Amino acid sequence: MPPSKPKPSEIAAEAKKTYIPYIRSTFQSEWPATSFLCYSESMVAQPPAKVTAQHCRFAFYERDPVDLALDWMVPGGEQIPVIMPANDKRPGGDWEAGVMSPEECLCRRSNLFATLTTPGPGNSSASNYPIPPKTGIYSANVVVFRDGPEKYEIWPEYKALPIISVCPVKRPKLDSSQLKYSFKQEKELMRDKIRTALRIAVYYKHINLVIGTFGLGPGFRNPTEEVALMWRDALLKDSEFVGHFRDVVFAFDPPEGPGATSSSSSKSSSSKSSSKSSSKSSSSSSSKSSVAADLDIFRHIFKPAITKAWRLVSGSSIGTYLDWSLGAREEFGLLDTGKGAWHGKGEWKFDTKPGRWIERAIVL
Repeated sequence: MPPSKPKPSEIAAEAKKTYIPYIRSTFQSEWPATSFLCYSESMVAQPPAKVTAQHCRFAFYERDPVDLALDWMVPGGEQIPVIMPANDKRPGGDWEAGVMSPEECLCRRSNLFATLTTPGPGNSSASNYPIPPKTGIYSANVVVFRDGPEKYEIWPEYKALPIISVCPVKRPKLDSSQLKYSFKQEKELMRDKIRTALRIAVYYKHINLVIGTFGLGPGFRNPTEEVALMWRDALLKDSEFVGHFRDVVFAFDPPEGPGATSSSSSKSSSSKSSSKSSSKSSSSSSSKSSVAADLDIFRHIFKPAITKAWRLVSGSSIGTYLDWSLGAREEFGLLDTGKGAWHGKGEWKFDTKPGRWIERAIVL
């Protein structure tokens, strides 16, 4: 009989007792476990000079955003930050319990809790909590030492990345369709949260970003299409941010188990174990379906803007990522040459790495 899977609370206790102290004593000089409270209104970004302006490219993955960012980085290259939905009152939220939201999951496999609770030299406050409105926390060196909740295996080599922690609007009131905000104030507050995250990224000179389920899912319940439009407008239309970012990846990972929290059915008798197992499997499947649906909405929202950007280019290269799916191939009339190059029907030529992302589009 295979060993039982450890509980999230057990993994958290192990991280707090063993791994976080070890990381602090061993890697403090290389990866200082500190963070900084960042006030959005004091970090308003200036438009970049034309010579340094970036053409923003996008990709969409159903994958853990932290793993994706770490895999994206190259040794000795620039670090890729992840924009993380944060709990505004407690560092790491309920990471020592069974909650399976993104911040809690990362705390169990890294020293994020230690960085959030250790303000760096010159920090504006002696404590980062509670996180004030229009404010975020920047942790430059969050050390990840194990897999996520599917395995929890310890890594032979630890890796570090920046985390931008910002609190999304939590469970806003929605209209009767459940697809839009009821109150303009909550919608504008969510827009401010997105600006805060992007301002922190610009301030610390990051040109590549990974964005997870920020404000989405059962823990926050912001309407997906409205949030996607906010990200699109900020990245492609807001003069404060246009030109600052080169590659932006949206990576949505479904929570392990039912919803965003662990099962609370432990009070049920053993005779109900089969029913519980079936319910858990159904809930997990539902979570994955919801994540896939959210990603499809983001693709749909961003695609018109990307198409327009391509058509505005004349005689020059443009860097724009597009999710490489059959639907994308059909929409743009792309034909596989079998040599790693994709050609449009007389108008576009796409040079790509075989089987991967569109990297450059040149008008013929």
